[in-house]
Amino acid sequence: MRGEGANPPVVCLGFDIHYPCYLNPGFRPDMVKGKRNPKDSYFNPEMKEGLGRVIDRSFRPATEILIDLLDGGFKCAFSISGVMVEHLERWYPETLELISRAATHQNAEVLAETYYHSVAGQFTDLEEFVDELLMHRDLMKEHFSAVPTTFAHTDYPITPATAEALAGAGIEAAIIEGGGPPAPERDPNHTYTYRGLPVLVTHCDLADDIAVRFPWREWDRWPLMADRYAKWLAVSPGDCITLFLDYRIFGDVVGPETGILEFLHALPAALAGEGITTVHPSEAARIIPPRGDIGETGEPGGPQRTILQQSALEALEEAGGLVADRAIWRCLLETDHIRRMAMRSASCGKPHHAVSHQATYDYFTSFMQILSHAEERSAASTRSPKAALSLRCVPPDKAFSFSSYDRPAGYAAHSLQELTNMLEFTPDDVIRYHVEREDFYHWIDQVIGDTKLAEKIRGVDDRSKLRSTIQNRIDRLWKRLR
Repeated sequence: MRGEGANPPVVCLGFDIHYPCYLNPGFRPDMVKGKRNPKDSYFNPEMKEGLGRVIDRSFRPATEILIDLLDGGFKCAFSISGVMVEHLERWYPETLELISRAATHQNAEVLAETYYHSVAGQFTDLEEFVDELLMHRDLMKEHFSAVPTTFAHTDYPITPATAEALAGAGIEAAIIEGGGPPAPERDPNHTYTYRGLPVLVTHCDLADDIAVRFPWREWDRWPLMADRYAKWLAVSPGDCITLFLDYRIFGDVVGPETGILEFLHALPAALAGEGITTVHPSEAARIIPPRGDIGETGEPGGPQRTILQQSALEALEEAGGLVADRAIWRCLLETDHIRRMAMRSASCGKPHHAVSHQATYDYFTSFMQILSHAEERSAASTRSPKAALSLRCVPPDKAFSFSSYDRPAGYAAHSLQELTNMLEFTPDDVIRYHVEREDFYHWIDQVIGDTKLAEKIRGVDDRSKLRSTIQNRIDRLWKRLR
């Protein structure tokens, strides 16, 4: 806590500039027949038009405002995905030029991130994570003459492995997400270190005052004006307030009719009026003494993966060795896809959504249908098409649904690997039930199409033997592809 009369904390304000590769909700396998490139069938065919609307409502007016503010001495940071640069370069080069003016301003900092805004940092093997990090660094150097040294790591927890990978790639600091209830050892308004890496923790509650609550007329603090918000920041205890906001908040997610763009324009003057200085994230990490070390950032209190999210992540990592078109696989790695598989995604400066169970499951179904189709389509070009087909994931309507004698168990396997993983915790009575009915045998034989494996596990009810037999087969199949 700052004592009475202490200086206000400094503020780091960062903007996440990205537009996801939205799925095509109407995808059907027959849409790809006769097409050399299935990408337009997998992803929303109106992506260009959708991005154009976001540019008109948000990216263009917000960037024009920020350029004026930067000219006046305001400091902020931009995290610009590689996918975003590709979209703008292809469809809206004038907007890329405008964003370049802001990103290359002397009062702006360009942040590092994964090229595809991806979940690769959650994989067991971080090769893709590092590859995307380096791809993004090279792109930022090419387009904005910047070599980012601060990484925006806000979509999933930082781990010892990712911290090591970041340091190895020349990253000198990271922005991590606050999330969950505040903990004394991790108050968001300070800098910390994690495994020797300086980190800034985003203040989710203050970020969501803008990203979520700003347009709510029912909010007891509506309407939120810049001077009031600046007062909140001025009395917030600590050394440094870090806010990391999705750029679409300004004019798109929160419509211009709410006054959100006027709020952005007025904010720097309001902060200055309270004696608050804006600094770059790298500057804060360098000049503000860390409060201490923090532990794992995925501890209870933060968002937990749903069973759908876990299935999708496992399938995605396996698909890296099965999908021939790397660009398609990488577009499926978007964090937005995984966020939409949660009933209520953590916001923390991002677009907020709360949907029905059915809508969440429908999104997961579309995602797995596309991923499965991409794997099947790629099988013919592998060293062993039969091995690739055995290793592929299947859509939910073909998944192996676990049950006991009287009710569903509530989880399903979409691949041989996921089946093996789930057998580790599946109750004995559930295993016996499926062995008696020969369900494992029939699914592996008829859905996966691996007759040899099906015969090997037929009648096997010992958990360890069942798992080891399937895992050994999986390992041999992978060897055929490498």
